[in-house]
Amino acid sequence: MDGYNIKPIFKRKIMSLTNKAAVVTGASKGLGRAIAKRLAQEGCNLALVARSAEALAQLANELITEHGIKAHAFAVDLSCTEATLQCAEQIQATFGAVDILINNAGSGYYKPFMEHTPAEHDAIIDVNIKAAIHLSYALLPSMLERRQGHIINIASDLSTRPLGNMAVYAASKFALRGFSLSLLQEVQKHGIKVSLLNPGIIDTCFNNNTPGNQSAQQALQPDALAETVFQMLTQPQFQLIDELTVHAQPSPNNQD
Repeated sequence: MDGYNIKPIFKRKIMSLTNKAAVVTGASKGLGRAIAKRLAQEGCNLALVARSAEALAQLANELITEHGIKAHAFAVDLSCTEATLQCAEQIQATFGAVDILINNAGSGYYKPFMEHTPAEHDAIIDVNIKAAIHLSYALLPSMLERRQGHIINIASDLSTRPLGNMAVYAASKFALRGFSLSLLQEVQKHGIKVSLLNPGIIDTCFNNNTPGNQSAQQALQPDALAETVFQMLTQPQFQLIDELTVHAQPSPNNQD
């Protein structure tokens, strides 16, 4: 059988993202860039956040030209709390109320714990968990006021399991999981959604990998995972994906 022809039981009525204002951190490359491009296709206006001003400006111009949306670059080091909070103020001054926050930016190293430096420990914790907390804190009030909004935190499958040589990284993702699921219990009664996405290995430049080196059977592809984020954002209002873990699926041994 070359494929499957399965008719859905019902047609999913998706939530429109047209003219929504979305913040995507880590937007200059990898998964963040793929998410930004996918949301732009749906008419989402975008606040693109990362360290590289040049890469962000190039992406913003590309999305404006191709999709006619509003896209603004915010170059900031999310490991700095003061800079992160200032960035949130600038985003709100530019867009007004924010509808979607995607905390995607991440930092990590694959090496033994005792080979890390304290500065590396701080960078991992500051970007992976503190920045997500600070941005959520700064942008939630407008969501609560309007009783609508969606926060998606990109964690890792290491948010639920240990792995040697990734102790601090895993700790930060465990923390992000706890923050996400606990925050959801506070805000969902006010109409706010909080979702956690736990990807396995992604074909990005993480740990000095060269993007494009890993096939879809070896690692998740950013474009495909961005589609998953889109699916999470467009669930009907009465339905929520609170946590989702995604892994690449190896081909059977008798197939390519």
